[in-house]
Order: sequence, then C-alpha cells, then structure tokens
Amino acid sequence: MNTVHRKKEVLSWLVHVLYLVFLASLVLSFRAVSSITIVVIFLAEIILDRPVLSFLFQKDIQNLFLAGCFLLFLLQIIALFYTHNTQEGWSNIRIKTGLLITPLAIRISTYVTATTRKKLLSQYCLVLAAATFYCLCISFKYYLELHDSSHFFYHLLVKPLNKHAVYFSLLLMVCLIFLLENIIEDGRLFPRPFHITVIIYLSLFLILLSSKLVIIFYLLYLFCWFVRVLQNKKMKKRVTSALLIFGILIVSLVFATRNPISSRFYEIVEGNIKIVTQDSFKKSDYFNGLQFRLLQWKFVSEILTEKKRWLIGVSPGDAQLILNEKYLSKNMYSGEPSTGSRGYLVYNTHNQFLQTVLQNGIIGLLVLLTICFSLLRMVVQDKSWYTGSIVLLLLVWLFTEAPFETQYGIMISTFFPLFIYTGKTRSPKFAE
Repeated sequence: MNTVHRKKEVLSWLVHVLYLVFLASLVLSFRAVSSITIVVIFLAEIILDRPVLSFLFQKDIQNLFLAGCFLLFLLQIIALFYTHNTQEGWSNIRIKTGLLITPLAIRISTYVTATTRKKLLSQYCLVLAAATFYCLCISFKYYLELHDSSHFFYHLLVKPLNKHAVYFSLLLMVCLIFLLENIIEDGRLFPRPFHITVIIYLSLFLILLSSKLVIIFYLLYLFCWFVRVLQNKKMKKRVTSALLIFGILIVSLVFATRNPISSRFYEIVEGNIKIVTQDSFKKSDYFNGLQFRLLQWKFVSEILTEKKRWLIGVSPGDAQLILNEKYLSKNMYSGEPSTGSRGYLVYNTHNQFLQTVLQNGIIGLLVLLTICFSLLRMVVQDKSWYTGSIVLLLLVWLFTEAPFETQYGIMISTFFPLFIYTGKTRSPKFAE
C-alpha cells in the first residue's frame, strides 16, 4: 500500500513539474519546449491508467469547447481542397494542431484541482517576476549604453525574451488577477508585504508594456475589485486604501503627462477616423491601431464579396496573399526591398473573427462563436471573478488580435481558460 501511494506521489510530482515547465516556457518563449511539454502532459495522463478518456463522453461545457476547437481544426483540413496555396495551407494546419492538443490535454487531466492550480499559479507568478526583472536589467543596460529610454517600453522592453508586448501583457494579467483575487479570498500565497509588493511591481511593468487594451481592461478590473473590497467587511481597509492611492497616483502620472505610454492613447484620439472611407491612399499614409482595424472590416467584406466566398472563405492558404493584394490595390505602404521591410504586407486582419471569416467563411465564424459561447457558459457555471475576468479579457482580445494564427497565441487562448475553470470546479478527491 505504501509502495502504491509513493508511486502515485512520484507520478503526481512529475506531472506538476511538466505543468511548471510548460508555464515557464510560455513566459520565456521556449516555443519548442511548450509544444513538447503539452504533448507529454497529454500522454502522461493516459499512461497513468486513469479513466481520462471517459471525460470526453460526459455532458460538460468543456466538451463543447473541445468540439468547437476540433471543428475549427477540421475546417482547416477541408480548406486544402479549395486553396491555391497548398504549402501555406499545410503550414496553417501545423500551427493549428494546438487547437486539438492543448485543450484536450487539460480536459483529460486529473491533476489540475483547486489545490494544484493555486500552487502552480503561485510558482508561475514567481517565474514572471523573475523574467520581468531580467528584462528591466537588460533595458537599463541599453539605457546606460545608448541613453535611449525607449527600451523601457512596449516591444523593446520584452525583446530580451523575444516576446510580443501584448501577449506578455496577457500573461501578466493572469498573474495579477490571481494575486488580487487571493487577497479577497484571504488565501495568502506569500507574506502580505511581499504579496502586495509583487502586485505593485507587476502592475508597473504592465503599464510599461503600453498595451492599450490590457491597460484599460486592468483599470476597469481594479475599479470592480476596489468596490468589492469596500463591500467586504472582513478586509483590512488600510491595505486597500494604500493600493487605491497608489493606483490613482500612477494613473494620474501616466495620463496627465506626455510619455511613451500616454502617446499610444493620444494617437488613437488624434487620428482622423474618416481616412478609412477613402478608396485609395498614399504610401506615406500612416494608420493607427484603430484606423487599421476598421479598414480590415471594409477589406474583408470587399474580398469575400468579390470572390463570392462568404460561406466557406478564401482558405487559410490564400488569405494573406489575397489580403496583400488588397493592400497593394489601395496603394498602402508595402515596404522597402533594400531594408527588407514589407510594410503592411505582413499584417493579417488583427481580429480573430474577421480572420476566421476570411479564411473559413460564415461556417468558420459559427464554429468560433461556439467556442466563445462555451467560454461564457463556463463563466456562468463557475461564478468566479477570476474565471470571468480572464475569459472576458481573452474574448475582447479576439477583437483586436488574431491569436489563433500563431501556435503561441493558440496555447494562451486555449490553455488558461480551461486550466483556471477546471482548477476551480474540481475538488482534490477528483484526482484520487
């Protein structure tokens, strides 16, 4: 009996290490490690001789999420039959295998419970804190050498980790909301002074990353968090008041002065929105984030109407090529061959809903909406601020980026919702 128990403990420890390696590889941009680890987690759950496959035949909202991911992947295979660029079509399929493996590995996992999730997320926060400190050290080194403060902001700040600022902001949000929710639940992860210090430190780093979407979402979340804390009579008001005052000071400092962070917000306000109504442009025309995304609604509609492909789309293999042709027909900046720049020719629609309609038509959009509906149902069933906040952030993210077009984006979008929801709804007995 002791031998069996000891064997279970060793196996559980190994699975825990695999999850921790996966989370760390997401933070440190070890893409190959992330892909390999999630596959090993999937195989480990099967090898452990647990009735994991029976989960797939249960009436569960997670299975609807899995079904949506499976159908979206299936549409990528079907699109091979009508694409003109088979090589790009196969490349797209390779990327989107994550739609099958990542959510399936979490769905059948019996290791993820409320207890293990909390432990893993605590360690994940420490990895993030270490990674951000490394980035700041590198930025400070560049500043001493070049006297250029731009290395403390946006993409350059996380360049040492080969990260995208918006994607890294999402990883930070998973951590920050977890830490803040634990204050309300009074489930201390670390000594209180250290806990508060980590929240303040990571919040400042989040602001430096300058993601407009994430900063606005975080401020709205913090407002709701403070309201909930004030209604909680058990909370110590001194800590809350200190965080509130600190937050107001930082926000006032950031938005009341002209700096690299506020400039990204002013850029949206100062841009002329009427430019999107033009039929053609000058190569020198600059489009801010809002203008460019509004143009995509117009371009995708024109392409699908011209190609008569509203139902099934133009295929993932042909989508970027056809979108590039649209950019060129509108005389948008196409780069400089001498510098290797391709201008707007490397940009997709920056909207997962539009990207899916362009690639797989209305059918693809319905499947994507099914995935979104299943996520919202998880929020309703879970009734957790943590699950709800993360899911809402990811759904809003789909309107400003197309994360399913990269393997990394797929991992973030499919791993965290299921991991957080599963860890909240399962009890420790579930894994026995």
